[in-house]
Amino acid sequence: MKDPRFSEVNEMAPDGKSTFALINGDLGWLMYLREPGDPGFSSRNPKYAGAADATIEYVLGNGQVDEYPASWALPAVEIRRALTYFREHHKPPPFISWHNDSGDGSTIPSGA
Repeated sequence: MKDPRFSEVNEMAPDGKSTFALINGDLGWLMYLREPGDPGFSSRNPKYAGAADATIEYVLGNGQVDEYPASWALPAVEIRRALTYFREHHKPPPFISWHNDSGDGSTIPSGA
């Protein structure tokens, strides 16, 4: 039986860019990929004040269980807002704090 607390959402733009989200109850995290295979960007929570080594468990659509740092997590309502923004505009939401996981120096402008 599938646990309703967990969900995986992948939104794909016509140009191949995508936004991926994992949600556990009222928290989730985002990933933005510029193309398939891109290490991309992952969300960060600038207001996070918990333990540096804290993690949150997520369950992928295939049943795989992964853990990611709690400092990456945002309220699920904000994750859904970001997914809607991407679906409508086909670009990463500027109101999310992004971390470049590729290390190529690219940034996503913030401030919406």
